[in-house]
Amino acid sequence: MTISARPNWTLALGLPLLVMTACTMLVFTPLFLHHEQRLSAAIVLDLTVTAPLLYFLAIRKTSISNVTTIRIFLLGVLLAGLLLGKQTPFLHFIKTWISPLVECWIIYIIARKFYQARKQNKGETDFLTQARDTAARITGSQHLGNILGSEWATLYYALAPTPALPAGAFSYARSTGAAPVTSAFLICMVAEGIGLHFLIARWSPLTAWILTGLSAYTMLQLFAHIRAMKARPIRVEEGRIFLRNGLVADVAIDLSNIEEITLTTRTSSKEKALKLALFGALESHAVRIKLRQPVTVTRLFGIRRQADVLLFAVDKPADLMAAIDVPPAQNAPQPPSL
Repeated sequence: MTISARPNWTLALGLPLLVMTACTMLVFTPLFLHHEQRLSAAIVLDLTVTAPLLYFLAIRKTSISNVTTIRIFLLGVLLAGLLLGKQTPFLHFIKTWISPLVECWIIYIIARKFYQARKQNKGETDFLTQARDTAARITGSQHLGNILGSEWATLYYALAPTPALPAGAFSYARSTGAAPVTSAFLICMVAEGIGLHFLIARWSPLTAWILTGLSAYTMLQLFAHIRAMKARPIRVEEGRIFLRNGLVADVAIDLSNIEEITLTTRTSSKEKALKLALFGALESHAVRIKLRQPVTVTRLFGIRRQADVLLFAVDKPADLMAAIDVPPAQNAPQPPSL
């Protein structure tokens, strides 16, 4: 069977969208008012079966995962509920029996993809890396996979126990100074969030709870980031250095791509250096690496940035230098400070 690298998105998305548009227009016609019960069942069938089927036929011989058909099905269920309002027997059957089966299938697919990723990357123990790879396999999009994998990792690092520092790894949580800054942010968010909730609740309780939920999730992300800083150390292995900073930055660099490496806490206004940190200038760094060729740094939510000069923190910079076989005497001079 011939596999096309990319699908025809005009057909893959256009045909389901055409079905959804036609169903939406039909609901607002006099014909629907006279045959509401019969047409309601037809609309539900088109939105939950016909639209996903058209999408599946358009992407089945491409590199896009067939599992992405679930997104069209869920969108169809949501649209059917919005258009029809009340529960039709067919829609009630789908929500009661089909949707739970689909949810169980999604959980099974995610678990199987994680298992396959662990088998293919036996040496990779980093959960965030595996989560991004697994989510990309499921969604068929690397960008969407990075976002979804980051969300999974937030829950994982917030709840999972922090492992001990592996042999040959280098911690950086203490030297960044991120923990005190994050703690201050969390205290302020709790103190202000409570008062803001009651103030907004006097105007709109729903808005108050939405904002409180977003604030709580932001605090969960900050908490997970602090724990991830301890669970995701810097590693040097197989001719590469893996630089990380919690959930907000990670990059793999070939040692042969390093032009110079310097122990410094200074920054220079003459070069565009990328600091691997969440709070930028509020966090400290101890090492500066200049590269021969730019590398791609993956930031929070999978956002990617190119950089050829990196600044990062490490608790024992001298030990890191020894691990990558760069004698301190050969370090480049420190760049001038601002």
